[in-house]
Amino acid sequence: MKKEFVFPLIIGILFGAMLMMFWQFSARLTNQNSRLAQLEQYATQNSQTINEVVSFINQNIAPQEGAPTPAPAATE
Repeated sequence: MKKEFVFPLIIGILFGAMLMMFWQFSARLTNQNSRLAQLEQYATQNSQTINEVVSFINQNIAPQEGAPTPAPAATE
């Protein structure tokens, strides 16, 4: 192999390795971003469900007999 081809070959291999590392990092970052979006969606759904259950319980609590004020409402 000629000496004038060794240096560009080494530079090309290093550049290729760096490009592959950045591509891998980008792919992992995209994957984590989609996982985070799913977790946010699940958290929103669960919060809405909990709010609906608490509202249902608050609406259906019967006042205690003989008490001048209604029973305290359940909170989250």
